[in-house]
Amino acid sequence: MRLKTILIISLYFLILQPLSGICETIDWQSYNDGIRQARKENKKVFLHFRTDWCGYCTKMERHTFQDESIAVFLNTHFIAIKVDGDKEKELVKAYKVTGYPDNRFLDEEMEAAYRIPGFVEAPALLFFLEYVQTDSFKKMDPMQYYKSR
Repeated sequence: MRLKTILIISLYFLILQPLSGICETIDWQSYNDGIRQARKENKKVFLHFRTDWCGYCTKMERHTFQDESIAVFLNTHFIAIKVDGDKEKELVKAYKVTGYPDNRFLDEEMEAAYRIPGFVEAPALLFFLEYVQTDSFKKMDPMQYYKSR
């Protein structure tokens, strides 16, 4: 039994532990750094307003933002910015945030492109990421985009 336990632990460190490092995580930026980087790279911005006390914010971080497809898509096509609504009140006021979580998209000119208030599951967020990334928000509403895919 002891040998079996040692083998299982060894296998974990040899096989599973290195694989856990392969999972992509979102490269969150502060607001000023993220906007500067987005302008430099001519990228759109995903702006996520959250607070520590918000249950749905925690749920998004534990579920939605842990989805590897979300991390890969955000890191490839957007600059992801996380804003703490309790600490960055001037940004909350500037963007007229009234509840948390609040998810915004800015185009390459840092102009408002789209907004999704509240908790968003990973498949829905991925849909909206694609909707904004393809500039479809300029030509059609989300339902038209959904039907066109």
